[in-house]
Amino acid sequence: MRLARGPRPLAIRVFAAAFLAAAVMRLVRGLGDLALSEAVFAAHAPWFAWNRDWTIVTLSAEFTIALIPLVWIYLFAAPFARWLVLGFGALRLAFLDPAALAGAVLVAAAMASLLTPAAHRWFARKPAEEDGPAVFE
Repeated sequence: MRLARGPRPLAIRVFAAAFLAAAVMRLVRGLGDLALSEAVFAAHAPWFAWNRDWTIVTLSAEFTIALIPLVWIYLFAAPFARWLVLGFGALRLAFLDPAALAGAVLVAAAMASLLTPAAHRWFARKPAEEDGPAVFE
């Protein structure tokens, strides 16, 4: 993958800001009430012996995983990342927890910005010749 050149369209900047804000909010909310986060994780994976440390590790891993498609889209203009975000975002919205409404609104805004014409042009752009691999003679 090569770095995308040129300025990012507004739709891509909106996506990046909203997606990052949603990820940060989830991390802060989870770390703010570790007991609740631990209980939620224990409800989803009761076979695992959850404690505060594993809860923090899991919340940090979720945050880091959220950053991966953000980097793919913002830095590399990777089209497959758009569909990955849209697919997982739709799943998240389908199983919406009312307590996470603010994060869901941000995810919805991020997803909508990926479907704009400006975002489509961003993903469809052709890399410049100088973006190619260096030739050594």
